Amino acid sequence: MKRVLKILGLIILVALVVVLGFFWRDSAFDKYDVTIEEDKIPKFTQVELPFSHEYNSEKSLPIAPSCLIDIDNDYVDEVFFGGGMNQEDRLFAFRGGKFVDVSAEVNLPKKGTETTSLGAVSADFDDNGFTDLIISREDGLYLYYNSAKGFTQKAIKTPMNEKSTPTGITVGDIDKDGDLDIFLATYIKKELMEGQSIFMDKTYGSTSELLLNDGNENFTSITKSAGLDYIHNTFTATLVDIDNDTWLDLVVVHDTGEVRTYRNNGDLTYTRKDNPLSGKYGFPMGVAVGDYNNDGLIDFMFSNTGSTLPRFIAKGDIDDDSKFNEKWLLFENTGNFTFKDVAKETKIEGYEFSWGCVFADMNNDGLQDLIVAENYVALPPNMLFRLPSRLLIQKEDHTFAATESASGVKNPHYAMTPLVSDFNEDGYLDLIWANIDTPSLAYLNEGGKLNCIGVDVGEQVASIGARVTVETANRKLTDHHITGEGLASDQTAYLHFGLGEEEVVKRVIVNYIDGSKKVIENPAINTILKVEKAATAEKAKENMNDEG
Repeated sequence: MKRVLKILGLIILVALVVVLGFFWRDSAFDKYDVTIEEDKIPKFTQVELPFSHEYNSEKSLPIAPSCLIDIDNDYVDEVFFGGGMNQEDRLFAFRGGKFVDVSAEVNLPKKGTETTSLGAVSADFDDNGFTDLIISREDGLYLYYNSAKGFTQKAIKTPMNEKSTPTGITVGDIDKDGDLDIFLATYIKKELMEGQSIFMDKTYGSTSELLLNDGNENFTSITKSAGLDYIHNTFTATLVDIDNDTWLDLVVVHDTGEVRTYRNNGDLTYTRKDNPLSGKYGFPMGVAVGDYNNDGLIDFMFSNTGSTLPRFIAKGDIDDDSKFNEKWLLFENTGNFTFKDVAKETKIEGYEFSWGCVFADMNNDGLQDLIVAENYVALPPNMLFRLPSRLLIQKEDHTFAATESASGVKNPHYAMTPLVSDFNEDGYLDLIWANIDTPSLAYLNEGGKLNCIGVDVGEQVASIGARVTVETANRKLTDHHITGEGLASDQTAYLHFGLGEEEVVKRVIVNYIDGSKKVIENPAINTILKVEKAATAEKAKENMNDEG
């Protein structure tokens, strides 16, 4: 018996050494030997941001929401952080070179200590010209209406089954009736969780919901009739026009499962379309949305457990190794709702355990870079070995190089998602690491000499989902105004286009989801170009006058 126990102890010790070895390797070594020109590497300076998330590991899911929102229409985003179960939400403004808590100034409603904030998105639900907040918690959704006088709260009746907890939110007008609908990702309730690598049990998990707006922010579930009824744990999703047909399609990111891509049929139904992870399994959690290769088609990067966990542990109950993919995923859109996974060619597939991710041009060279959050608050080895969180700068050959050390933005904490916006209005995007159970960190981009143009299409219903193209003499740059990019988070509404050394923009083209188009010839560079649909602009002026 003693001999058996010794052998068992030795096996456990070897397994522990192997697992810890994976974590040590990931935290100590780069995955790729990639060189990049010094002038391509953006440099950052840390600034004060006094927010530290408080995570209740016994009662809450391991996510923390964050959101960028311009509450006063001054083209500088404020930052929303959702609080843990015993912590209030907070809103910060960038003032005097640092971030200041303005929650009391704007009458940010108190959530109390009985629920955890789990997801957040900003959009103008009531079309009054001011951007609102919508927040998910264990007990449903809360809409914070924004006016010149601050926020007021409305609880939304949120149909969910008894196993589901609301997580990530994405909004858009899926049926073009003039109001914002919601796809609400959900995860199984904390007290019902049985494990973190259950793939094959089709009954384990929650059911996400597609919620149709009746025009007065009253929502009805059309999940079943829309063809979206399934059981699976989901952290995040995004509504976006994948095939440029003006209808908002849907990308859903299943933890311990697939990435699902659905085509909007234009009749309140969706058709599931195949992609490189269809019929396979992984841990996709966060989503980055952008046109990384400047071909005019929207692409997607998905986070995964990567190289951090040994494969035999990560694959859980999957009995067919060929159906498991633990690597980072980059779906290049090849048109007609087809995708190719180019993570290997772009030199990103081999990175480590990751969460939220964002595409953004951080050095203004006209190529979208990739920022990815790392470290898992519920994974004990991460207490010893912290991953850096990645700032991956895109090179001309469409490969990515890690520069977080050289850029000065290594994150020693448990990151949930990056947030990017130009807080100091110098034409270069700044960076916030929104962290869970640890302090969030903010960095100002030190900038450079390259040019840019920002495009503001507004946060009104008609503008969400808009496709914006910037044309110069040498290139076309494309981006979409969408919600839900990252993980349980939402990015800036101001679309940022780096122009490199080019000094002239020939035109900016905005394609709206109602099929209309607006063209602005020869706009000024190094400014934010405000583009509004005529009806929306007129209504916003009326509402602002009414606010007095």
